[in-house]
Amino acid sequence: MLTPAEQHRSGRPGHRGGGRVFARLWAATASANLGDGLVLALIPLLAVQLTASSGLVAGAKLAHTLPWAVAPLAVGLLVDSMDRRQLIMVFDLFRAAALAALLAALLLDATALFVLCALYLVACCLAVGEAVADIATTALVPSVVPRHRLEWANSWIRGTESVLNEFVGLPLGGLLVALGPAWAVGGAGGLYAVAACAMLTLHGKYRPVAQDASPDGDAAEHGVRSGEGTGQHGDDGLDGRRRHLLTAGLRILWRNRPLRTLTLMSTVMAGCWSAWLAVLVVYTVQGPVGLSPAGYGLLLTTLGAGAVTGAALAPRLARTVGVRWILVTDVVAGVVMLGAPAASADVAVIAFATFLGGVGSGLWNVVVISLRQRLTPQDRLGRISGAIRCLGWGGMPLGAALAAGLAELTGPRPVFALAAVLTALTLIPLLRILNTPALDAPAQEASPVAGKR
Repeated sequence: MLTPAEQHRSGRPGHRGGGRVFARLWAATASANLGDGLVLALIPLLAVQLTASSGLVAGAKLAHTLPWAVAPLAVGLLVDSMDRRQLIMVFDLFRAAALAALLAALLLDATALFVLCALYLVACCLAVGEAVADIATTALVPSVVPRHRLEWANSWIRGTESVLNEFVGLPLGGLLVALGPAWAVGGAGGLYAVAACAMLTLHGKYRPVAQDASPDGDAAEHGVRSGEGTGQHGDDGLDGRRRHLLTAGLRILWRNRPLRTLTLMSTVMAGCWSAWLAVLVVYTVQGPVGLSPAGYGLLLTTLGAGAVTGAALAPRLARTVGVRWILVTDVVAGVVMLGAPAASADVAVIAFATFLGGVGSGLWNVVVISLRQRLTPQDRLGRISGAIRCLGWGGMPLGAALAAGLAELTGPRPVFALAAVLTALTLIPLLRILNTPALDAPAQEASPVAGKR
């Protein structure tokens, strides 16, 4: 039996013990995701206690989301350059330390302004740590499970993420903040520390080893890695190498037609989902639906329930109906969810459509992540994942901003209708790649030497 490090180098995870190794990774991920759920409730609720300014409260949320739009490219390079297990441990401890500093500020009765500034800084640190942990975990999964079980593994990870973030972490975080913000801060920090300890049980080394270049591989990148052509340019040559490596994920992604198409679709759909969510509260609470704030929270719970259901169904559906029709199903479900509020103010209709949208989202996340893991060399998976996150999350603030402007002029319903139409249009590029052989999930584990010349 190969050691974990040998398995990683060969790209061939061992079947014996693979379930135990994945269970350790899953336990670490579950603990960290519960901490993420507490943080999602903590940041806005603590900000509200510290200031009456809505702008400053929104600033705390911005501090927690902005790193996701600017950091993934650098994070991807980091993930492809270091041992991924150690990287996750370090940044879980980094998040625990950041929350320990915030806890100290709370316990020492610092001024509200000082604590608010500390909250902004800690929110940025937590977002960076989450980006590293999420991208590194995605890159690590193919090293601990056989290729034909990627959908199963990703289903467990994404389903657990949805449950602990939305069903457990959010309400538990609100309860802890009600008891005292220090309880929520300490609880989240403790969970990140537990996650780091759980990663210690994942034995072996998981630093990616460069694989043979594919026919369309980045030949220039090989020269950059080996230092060719840099002798006389000094610092300019060094800066050029860094920029080249930093943007390698984008270049590799752009040359892979299926991944490129799916990423651009994800960017459009992420912007449409963000626009939908930005005005949904206005339409359902202040508008014709007439929900209470608690009812609005319950409505969003149907989205999480659908995501968990979709993630659970994804492995079986990938084997029976195939990846390509799962992707079509997600787009259609997204159109139904986004367009339902434009057509009806009936809360039951909107809730059912939201559940369907969640199911499609859960299916998409599992099969697309699994497809990415299959199509990407191990030593580039971090950078490609970072590039995809950068593009996808970059569409979210744009969608929210456009929705705010359009809703101010026309009201929420045209926003819902436009989001549904734009999502429906993504079927055009999707149909063009439906016959791509790469979309067929392999029935068995790929050979470690397949594709070498």
